Amino acid sequence: MTRTLLQHPFPGALLGAVSAHYSPDMSLIVPNVQAGRDVRGTLRNAGAARTLTQMARDALQAAGWQPLRPGAREAFYREALEGLAFEYLGPLAARPGTLARLSGLVGELLRANLEPGAVQAVAGSARERDVAGAFQAVVARCVERRLYDVAGTEYFAARLDRLPARRAVVHGFAYFDAAQLALLDRLLGPGSLLTLPASEVPGAQRRTQESAAALRALGFRNAAVDGRARSTGDQVVDGYLQRGSASAGLRREEHADIDAEVRSCLRQVRAWLAQGTRPERLAVIVRHEATYLGTLADVAREYDLPLVSGAQQPLLNTPLGGVVQAWVDAHARDWRYGAARRLLTHPLVDAGFDALRRARALQPQCPPGAAAWAPSLAWLELPAETTWQAGLQVLERLVAELGIAVRCRQDPALNVALGLLTDRLDREARRDAPCHREELLGLVAHVLRSTTVPALLGRSGVRVANPLAALGRRFDHVWVLGLADSLFPRPAADHPLIDSVVRARWHAAGVTVPDASSLASVEEALFLGAVGGAGLDVVLSRPLRGVDGRTLRPSPFWQRFDDAGVRLEPLPLGSDEERALLLALDGQVPAALEARVAVEVARDAGRPGPHAGHLERALPVAARRWSPSQLHAAGACRFQWFAGRLLHLEEPLDPDRVEDRRVTGLLLHAALDGALQGEGEAGDVGGRTARAHAALDRKVAELRRSGALRPGPLWPVQAEELRRTVTRAVRSPAFVPPGWTPTALEERRDFTLTAGGHTYELTGIVDRVDRMPDGLTVTDYKTGTYVTQVVQNGKLNLEIQLPLYMAALRAANGRYFSIEQAGTIGGAGPAAEGGRRKYTWAQHEQDVTAFLTALGDHLAAGNVAPSPDQAGQACTYCTFLPVCRHRGAAPVEEGQA
Repeated sequence: MTRTLLQHPFPGALLGAVSAHYSPDMSLIVPNVQAGRDVRGTLRNAGAARTLTQMARDALQAAGWQPLRPGAREAFYREALEGLAFEYLGPLAARPGTLARLSGLVGELLRANLEPGAVQAVAGSARERDVAGAFQAVVARCVERRLYDVAGTEYFAARLDRLPARRAVVHGFAYFDAAQLALLDRLLGPGSLLTLPASEVPGAQRRTQESAAALRALGFRNAAVDGRARSTGDQVVDGYLQRGSASAGLRREEHADIDAEVRSCLRQVRAWLAQGTRPERLAVIVRHEATYLGTLADVAREYDLPLVSGAQQPLLNTPLGGVVQAWVDAHARDWRYGAARRLLTHPLVDAGFDALRRARALQPQCPPGAAAWAPSLAWLELPAETTWQAGLQVLERLVAELGIAVRCRQDPALNVALGLLTDRLDREARRDAPCHREELLGLVAHVLRSTTVPALLGRSGVRVANPLAALGRRFDHVWVLGLADSLFPRPAADHPLIDSVVRARWHAAGVTVPDASSLASVEEALFLGAVGGAGLDVVLSRPLRGVDGRTLRPSPFWQRFDDAGVRLEPLPLGSDEERALLLALDGQVPAALEARVAVEVARDAGRPGPHAGHLERALPVAARRWSPSQLHAAGACRFQWFAGRLLHLEEPLDPDRVEDRRVTGLLLHAALDGALQGEGEAGDVGGRTARAHAALDRKVAELRRSGALRPGPLWPVQAEELRRTVTRAVRSPAFVPPGWTPTALEERRDFTLTAGGHTYELTGIVDRVDRMPDGLTVTDYKTGTYVTQVVQNGKLNLEIQLPLYMAALRAANGRYFSIEQAGTIGGAGPAAEGGRRKYTWAQHEQDVTAFLTALGDHLAAGNVAPSPDQAGQACTYCTFLPVCRHRGAAPVEEGQA
C-alpha cells in the first residue's frame, strides 16, 4: 500500500479530495491548531488533530528529550560554543550580535536537515569552517544533554531510533523544509495521504513545487484530483497563477498610509459582523506584524472592535517592561538625573507626588539619585552586594508602592505581563544566594528580552493572523494587509556568514541550504495559502507610504492581478472621533468653531492676521528689569523672548550630557577671575597662572557638589584641557595689555537707560573693568569666538552688550576677550575705529539707541510676533519652533512683525 500525494493548486479542491479518501483510523496532521479545528469540521468522525511540531515533541519526550527553555537558550549556545578555536570569528566572538547571528544560522542548517560531518566536508574558507564547527558543537551538546531548540524539533525527532509509523492525513501545508520532509518520511506509513497546493505553472510556486518533487523522490505517488475553483479563495489562486483576476469576490484597495488602510479594513470587518458573520469566520492577514499590530490595536480600541492574535511581543516592549527597564537603566547610569526622570515620570508610575513638576524643579541642577526626588524613594537603589531575594523584593516593592499593582487590577494585559514577569523571575533566580547587583539586573534585563506576551490579548474576537497561522484554515472573509514591497513579501537575504556563492558551491557538493531566492518563494506560498482559505470575499490592500513617510512600491503579488474587482460604496465610519475629524478636514466644522478654525488655517498657511502676535495688553519695558541676555533674546526674535521669559517655556536640556558649554564657561570665567584676584600693581605671569589653576579647582569642587558638573569617564582628559586653555589665556599678552590695570572683577551693576521715551532698568554682571591712560575699558569674556548680536536691517549684525556696559560705567572703550583663542576678538568705542573695518563709535551708539526705541515701541503695543533675521539664523537653535508660526518669511521692516 503506497503513500499518496494529492497535488492541486486549489485548497478547496484538495479538502474535497481528502474527504473522499479519509477514514477515522487515520491520524490528522495539520500546520497549526486552528487548522485542525477547521479540517475536523469538514471530515466525518475525525479524531484529534496534531501539528507536525507536536508530533515531533511527543516523540522526543517519549525518548527522554526535553525542550530548551527560551530563557536558557542564550546560555546554552554560549556554553556549547565555549572553547571553540574560531579562525574568522575570533575577534568577533565576544560581541552580543555574533551569538545571535550564529544561533540563527544553526537554525537554518537544522531546518535544512544537514549532518555536521557533511557541512565540515564542504567548508572551505575560515568563515565556513567556523560555521561548521559551531553547528557540530551545538548538535553534539543537544545530543549529549538530550535538549532540543525549537528550530531543531523536527531535525532531532527524525533521528530517533524508535519512531513508529502510522497511517495519517497531512493537510494544510504550503511547503515543507528538509527536516519536516525527513520526519514525515519516518512518521507516515503505507496508506497515508498528503496534500500540497502545487501547480505546474512555470515560474510560480517554486518552493511548493520543490516540496512536491521531494515527496515523490521519497516514494509518494500522485493521485488525480478533479476540482474546479468554486470558492473565492480558489478563484483568486487561479487568477494569480493565470496573471489576472478571475473572481468577483476579489477587491483591491490602495490607501495613503497604514493608518488609513487599517481603518478601511476594520470598517469592513464591522460591516461583515453586522451582516451576521461570526468573528471566527473572519481573518485579517498581516505579514509584517511589527508594523501593523500597534495600529490595529489602537483603531480597534477606537472602534470598540475585539481583535485576537497569536502574535507575541517581548515583555520589554510592553508598558510594564518599559518601567522595569527604566529601573535597570537607572542603575547602569548611576541614577543620574535623566535616568531617574525616565523612571519616575513614566505614565505607569505614581510616585505619590507630581513627578513632572518635581522634574522641572530639579532641572537647573539635575542632581543624581532617587532620594533627590523624595527621601522616601532611596530604597529604589540596589546596593552593590545583595541577594537574589532582597533584590527581587525591591522590584516587587516598586510594583506595589509606585501604583503599578493598582493599574494591573484595571488592565488585563498589564496583569498578564506582570504575572509572566513574576513567574520567570521566581523560577530563574536562586532565591537565597548572594549576588552582585549587576548579576541581578542582568537577569531582569534578560527576562524582559526573552519573555513574550500576546500582542493582542482577548478571549474571543476577529482573528489577526500571520500567513503561517492561516495555513489550512477556512474563513468566509479574508483581508490581507500590507501588499507592498518590504512588507509582504518580507525582504529575503542570505546570511552574511554563508552567502549565495557559498550556498551554490555547497549545493553542487550535495549539501543544500536554501538561498535568498528560495526563501523569497516561501513568501509566495504563504500568500497563496492565506488567500486560498477564503470562501466568500478576499480583499487585498496596500499603503502608498510607510510609517516613515517613504513611498512604498507595490508588492509583486499585487501586480499579478489586474484592476478588475468589486467596487463598493464607502462604509460607515467607525467612531464619532473619526467622523468629526473627516468632516473637519473636508471643511465642515461646527459653527461655533468656524472663526477659530479660520484663524488657525490662515496662520498655518503663513498668512498672519491683522493682530497676529499681538497681546491684548501692553508690555512696557519700564515695568521689567532687563539683562543683556534678555535684550539679546528679544533682539534676535521677540517671540523667542516672549516664550522663554513670559511663558516660561523651558529649553529642553539633556541632563546626561557630560560636556555642557555653560558649565565649561563657568569654569573658565572663574579661573580668569581668580588669576587677577590679589594681584599687585605689577602682576607676574607665574603667579597669575597658579591663582587661575587654584580658582579652577575650587570651582570644579563647587559645581560637583551642586550637581551642575557630572564628570564622565573622560573627565581627567577634559580637566587637563581646561587647565591648558586657562594657562594659554592668562599668559597671553592680550589678557592684561601693558598700561592696563584691572580695577573690578565680576561686578554686578544696576543702571538705567532711556531711548525714545522708554526707560530700561538694567542689571548686568561685568566680567572686568580696566583703567588705562585714556579712561576705563570694559572686558567681557567669551569662551569661544561667538558674539551674540541682535537684528538690524534684517540681519543679525548689531552688538549691544559692550555699549550697554560702557554707558553704565561711563567707560571709554570695550572689548571681547576669547579664552579659548587667548586674544581679543572684537570691541566697541573709539579704540575700535580705524583699519579696514568700516566702524564708527558714533554710528554704533545711534544703532543701539534705535534698537532700544523700536523694541520699546513694539512691546508697548503688545507686539510679540516672531521677528527673526532674514537668513533665519535666530531660528537655527531656537527651542520654541514647535509652537512658532514663523514660516521663514523675512520681517516686513526692521523691528516689525
